[in-house]
Amino acid sequence: MLDKKMEAKQVAGVKKILSEVPAASEYSPVTESIARATELGEDGIASALKNYSSMPQSTNVFANPVLHKTGVNCGDTQITLNIRSFGIRGVVTESEIIANQLSPAFVIFAGLFGRKPVQSDEIDEEAILSELIDKKFYRFTNLRQEGLTGNHRLINQVAEFVKAFPDAGPESVIQHFSTLRKLSHPNQKGIKGTRKPGALLFELITTHMENVALGTLSVYMRHQLRNSNALHPQVLAMRANDLIEEHKESGKTAFQTCYSLLLGREASSVESNILERMGIIQTHHGSAGSNVVARYLATLYAGAVSDFFVASQMALDGDRHFGAIHDMTSFINQIEPLDDAAREAAIRERMTIALPTFGHPEIAAAGRTDEIQQDPRPAIYFNPFLDAVNKGEINLTDKQKKRLAIIQRIYQIAFIEGMVRPGRENEPPLRLTPNTDFGGWAVQEGLDIYETDRTFLTYIFRGFGWIMDAREQFQMKIIRPVIPPDPDIIPSPSDDMTVPDEVVSLHNMMAGSNIFE
Repeated sequence: MLDKKMEAKQVAGVKKILSEVPAASEYSPVTESIARATELGEDGIASALKNYSSMPQSTNVFANPVLHKTGVNCGDTQITLNIRSFGIRGVVTESEIIANQLSPAFVIFAGLFGRKPVQSDEIDEEAILSELIDKKFYRFTNLRQEGLTGNHRLINQVAEFVKAFPDAGPESVIQHFSTLRKLSHPNQKGIKGTRKPGALLFELITTHMENVALGTLSVYMRHQLRNSNALHPQVLAMRANDLIEEHKESGKTAFQTCYSLLLGREASSVESNILERMGIIQTHHGSAGSNVVARYLATLYAGAVSDFFVASQMALDGDRHFGAIHDMTSFINQIEPLDDAAREAAIRERMTIALPTFGHPEIAAAGRTDEIQQDPRPAIYFNPFLDAVNKGEINLTDKQKKRLAIIQRIYQIAFIEGMVRPGRENEPPLRLTPNTDFGGWAVQEGLDIYETDRTFLTYIFRGFGWIMDAREQFQMKIIRPVIPPDPDIIPSPSDDMTVPDEVVSLHNMMAGSNIFE
């Protein structure tokens, strides 16, 4: 009886937390500017501004300002890097995540509820959210759903799908089973602003973690098929089920189990820490296309929660988004067989078009001046991996060493040496800084994550960022989050050198001789 009372108390606590909605932003720059122009008698300005009166007021979820400046040497030239960094709801900063090794649940909680989780003798909100996420992931092994051949366990249906389509990526598996989910539950409530916030958030988390399980299981099963393509679907399902149950019994979180599934084997603690740090930083970073789609689907009141995640996933893998990781894979595969001279010529030629994982469409990550903007994420991702390699905690094959050495040389050509166009020899070279995809590609190459699966870690974590966007979208119609954030959530510049030190450390290593020999 005592256990039932305790369980009921925990359920009530979860419902109370999930029903909490953070305050909406009160910052409305267009409205305030119209009022000020009218007050000053500037009717022309006020009239022009009214054309933008439908623009959203601001976002209270995310800020991505330049917080640090630091100098690095590019040969004989010193370049000042304006380092962007991010904060979620003005509550958690990038440097805090790194320095304090915050858990995924801690960061996700801050984004969902606009405050840090409370930890006391009576309640541990971080643990509550973590347990909810784990529960929704681990329930998958017993979950059943109507499929093409009847009502069966989903894990067996995934195995049959992977066996039939062994080259299908995790996104295809999610899309397939999302369609079946919709057909199996025709009267879904979907995403509507009229729904109770707690009930909707609960369904969003449930659906997302089911999709995460679908995707990571399919990746693991394809690992098994690559080792032995004769495996029966029942064997694939059994092996995947065994790995999940072993991780669950040993106290692994859902995210830690996902790392093993992505690797096709049990991830070491070092590998898990590397992937977790990279994933957490991608929970919500910027106004990328997938975030726009998430807001738009929430505005349209999507008929099914599944549609919300599928549409956002499709944008995530677009060529101008995280599809750049796939572009880099294709480019490396193209230039790897070449000799050094031909390879360098190909890199410089590609710079004249669009060099994958370098530059950025929305920030000044390219330029000829001695000052340029830098995304810190490549360093945040890559440094722990390089440290593990140097300590002998991760061993690289000769092929991996060669491919990572090519990445290092691309960095040197694109940023340190820069590109000089014909006829502009008297001008400083054009330099490109790496973006988040550079670090994402390199780390996953070094951990031997299969080429087609290298955007899925982002999906696992970014899904929670989409949920944050949807919840804010009901409070105020933003749709396009490429707008000034509420000043209250912008992190203040500080003397904390955590992020700049990460960037400088990686640059100094990449500027040296082959670090993968």
